[in-house]
Amino acid sequence: MRSNNRDESRLLTVGELARKSGVTVRTLQYYDKIGLLIPSEYSEGGRRMYSRGDILRLHQILFLKSLGFSLKEIRDRLLPTESTAELKKVLTHHKEVLLAQITQIQEAVNLIEKVIEEIRSGSEIAIERLFVIMEATRRGNPYSFMLRYFSKDQMEYFLNRFENNEDIVVDFEKKLRELTAELIELYQQNEEPEGSAGQNLAAKWWDLLMVLTEGNPDLIRNIFALGADENNWPSGIQNLKEAMMSFLGRALSAYLKNNDIKLPFLEGR
Repeated sequence: MRSNNRDESRLLTVGELARKSGVTVRTLQYYDKIGLLIPSEYSEGGRRMYSRGDILRLHQILFLKSLGFSLKEIRDRLLPTESTAELKKVLTHHKEVLLAQITQIQEAVNLIEKVIEEIRSGSEIAIERLFVIMEATRRGNPYSFMLRYFSKDQMEYFLNRFENNEDIVVDFEKKLRELTAELIELYQQNEEPEGSAGQNLAAKWWDLLMVLTEGNPDLIRNIFALGADENNWPSGIQNLKEAMMSFLGRALSAYLKNNDIKLPFLEGR
């Protein structure tokens, strides 16, 4: 059992931390049991005592949990906060995530406004399109802007593809989120799209595209065209746009060539 050599007045008991952070004592006990949040100190009576660093670690855990990450995923993403520089890095990352969410919300608003404009102009809005747009914007998908460019038949396909398949949707969005983060990281690290890391990423993107489209050539062509036209991308997701256009485009082109995958609409380019 650890001794409390520090000033105990600067530490919180498990009950105090639970009240201040809005979680249950049982949750904190479980985090301790699995090694996710181990208290820095114990009182002479054996009570868990949490330091400032422990509180910041809990903040990270709760923040990542609110984004839908599992506890296993959270464990791999926690950053140290022992120094001022480390704390700054954590808070900067949280700020970037929140700004991205704001952008996604704004894109959802833009999609809804476009539908409202179409209704005002007398255009008939297919119920399938409304359902797909509502679902994508509800989940905060950064690629939801592409939905405005799909045809009625394509919208019906997406609706039927994922209807009553919540597990498929959750798994797809998890992989999409992970690949998006990996893409931006490789781009920012100036990796070569044709290198091993770039080609590994391209292979995973291609597999995910096959899951989404089931190899439908019209859908693949439309997705490639939407991604390649920089005018389609909202201004609020500049990092993702640059990574997609400057890195993933080249990586996928090399991957398709290396694996002798021929797409008719890309031939001659």
